[in-house]
Amino acid sequence: MEWLEVAQQLPLGHKRRMRHNCSENRDLLVSHGEQGYSAYCFRCGKVGFEGHGYSNLARLAEIQALNSQAQEVQSHELPSDFTRDIPNQQASWLFKAGISVHRATSCGIGWSDTLQRIVIPVFDSTGDLRYWQARAVMAGQTPKYTNPPVSKTDLLYWVHPPNEQEGKRRVVVTEDILSAIRIGKHVTAASILGTKTSDSQAAQLSEYARVDYWLDPDDAGHRGAQAGTRKLALVTDTGTLTSDVDPKNLSDREIRNVLKLAPNHRYTYHDILTNSSHSC
Repeated sequence: MEWLEVAQQLPLGHKRRMRHNCSENRDLLVSHGEQGYSAYCFRCGKVGFEGHGYSNLARLAEIQALNSQAQEVQSHELPSDFTRDIPNQQASWLFKAGISVHRATSCGIGWSDTLQRIVIPVFDSTGDLRYWQARAVMAGQTPKYTNPPVSKTDLLYWVHPPNEQEGKRRVVVTEDILSAIRIGKHVTAASILGTKTSDSQAAQLSEYARVDYWLDPDDAGHRGAQAGTRKLALVTDTGTLTSDVDPKNLSDREIRNVLKLAPNHRYTYHDILTNSSHSC
């Protein structure tokens, strides 16, 4: 439900209008209330509701406190209670992207009990921490991601497959880290941590003979892919890959089909840390 994803990003008590599939106008009103998330279309009258499962006011207060804490993140360092032991119950976001807890932890992903968020560190080629983002996994947590206020212009999150051949032949550029992890099981992938490719990121990507952009299937993703390929087209071969959903939400077979790889090859996980911003 697209409206639900929008409503879950709203602060408690806020509302937002968006398009409904019955019209090109912004006739759908979504809101986040104390009881849950709701939607009402003023054109067709369709109503939606999803409770967020707060059992009592104490639970609601806890969520509000976590949201306030997330807004105050300033430290470049990882949360003091960061651990690679991700609780299975809180790992549903990873599971939905086809990533096991074992795969996530081998890629450096962990958990903060204080923030109640899954934490994804990004390291540079020397192994120094440069950036991290923490993803909300509980209903009612906002914003979806929180991170320290540092520049990401020269950062890429690299993922290399276990059977990578010699030479920098092909890299697939993704919007988010989980998509890079999924695609990186099959070919070299690099997340640009958003939709815009900086000059520094482009310089790193240009070392590859082929750069394919596979960003999320929305307007921002399409614009980002077009801008990225234009920036790199004069120095290397470029292309775009598309899918109806985010790459991380596809099966391995579907990913290989989009990549135009043989469908019957099976890989085992042998995670490798290599020399770029980060790799798993």
